[in-house]
Amino acid sequence: MRTGRRLAVKVFVAFLVVMGVCTVFSRAAASALVAQVEVESVRRGRLSYTYEGTGEIVPKKEEKIFLWEGQQVEWTAAQGSAVKKGECLVQFRKEYLEREIEKKQAELTQLKLQEKQQQISARKPAAVPAAEGAYQTLLEAKKRLKTAESKEKTAKTAWRAYKKKISNKKKEAEKGTEEENQRSGEEDAALKEQELEESYLTAKSETETARQEKSQARAAYDLAKKEDAAQNKNNADAQEAAKASAQAASEQVETARKELKILKGYKKAKGKILADGDCMVLENSIQAGSITSGTEYLSLGNNGWKLRGEIAKEDKNKVTKGAAVSVQFASGGKMETEIESVETAGDKADEEQEENTGFVWHTALPEGSGAEESELFTWKTETESEEEYDQVIPLSALREDVEGAYCLIIEETEQMLGTQQTAKRVPVTVLEKDGTKAAIVSELRKEDQIIVSSEKFVTGGNRVRIKE
Repeated sequence: MRTGRRLAVKVFVAFLVVMGVCTVFSRAAASALVAQVEVESVRRGRLSYTYEGTGEIVPKKEEKIFLWEGQQVEWTAAQGSAVKKGECLVQFRKEYLEREIEKKQAELTQLKLQEKQQQISARKPAAVPAAEGAYQTLLEAKKRLKTAESKEKTAKTAWRAYKKKISNKKKEAEKGTEEENQRSGEEDAALKEQELEESYLTAKSETETARQEKSQARAAYDLAKKEDAAQNKNNADAQEAAKASAQAASEQVETARKELKILKGYKKAKGKILADGDCMVLENSIQAGSITSGTEYLSLGNNGWKLRGEIAKEDKNKVTKGAAVSVQFASGGKMETEIESVETAGDKADEEQEENTGFVWHTALPEGSGAEESELFTWKTETESEEEYDQVIPLSALREDVEGAYCLIIEETEQMLGTQQTAKRVPVTVLEKDGTKAAIVSELRKEDQIIVSSEKFVTGGNRVRIKE
């Protein structure tokens, strides 16, 4: 009996030993086959962005000085040279300047003479209208016609009256007896009647002639008025043209006078352009010995120095005024500063080109920084997103395949040998990313353990265990 019990105890103990050994081997096998993962939970927060670029130390203020036109350059400050206030930037040849002043003075004298000639031409010309003479001729023709008509009327009246008188005498004579006397009187009357008729006809002819002369005088008068009107218009046009020429001549005189004044100003300055303040010659397009056209210039930098950082096109709305920035100079120096302003690079672009316009940031270079003038540098700045997101996960936890974006969380189930952990797929919608995190919308809970790294490839349904 006792022997059977002892045997049963020994068998049970052996069973426990075997089970222990199997459990150890099982766990050892699981450790070898199951991926170890690191986990984090979803959090509320903001994204952080890092922006980098290059830059250069530049003057705080840049200005261009254009050269005097039509002068011969004798000497100019070299590009990159520092010039003190009152020192010479450009020296022009004095002899050439003297000759230009003499030429301009002669030109001004000639232009003044032309101006006077044009002013005389612009005066209204003296003239007697042709219509005045034609009108006098018409008046005289009217008088002659009136006289001829009166003379014709008188002659006609006399002729008709005499003719009637003779007719009456004939009737009375027919009643008488002296035939010879009657014949003699009729002959005399006929002669006189003929004379009166001829006088009337002559007067009538003179009237017709006078009427034609009046008609011709009227036509000549009307024509003279038209010619006078045309001539007046031509004179007015010529006068306007002369006035315009006189005005142009006057403007040329004024221009020449101003140019002469400028040249005399150059002479007073002893043919030199001087620096208004301490500056550096950034750019020089001038060649000694050349005759200037007015397009040559010096680009000067003054009022101290500043940092100018170039902003990438895609970051132009993300690097803002007030952002902290780290600067690494080419010479090895470093500094921390703050962006004072952000603006377009160069001239402002049209609205259609604004999307492709480059931007730069500026901040003053403090004294004692150790940086050199015109030195290059690199820069870096970090900013937070304006929006605070409800769900933010590490970027390493974000996965993506043909079905879309997702992450894996730990799902625990109870098994005979203990709790078993597996990876579970959870779909997510990505709102925004930075260099290390992603803002998402999902069904994740605060207590969910999100897989952020794994020593092996893991997908949904795979067994995993949290790395201790």
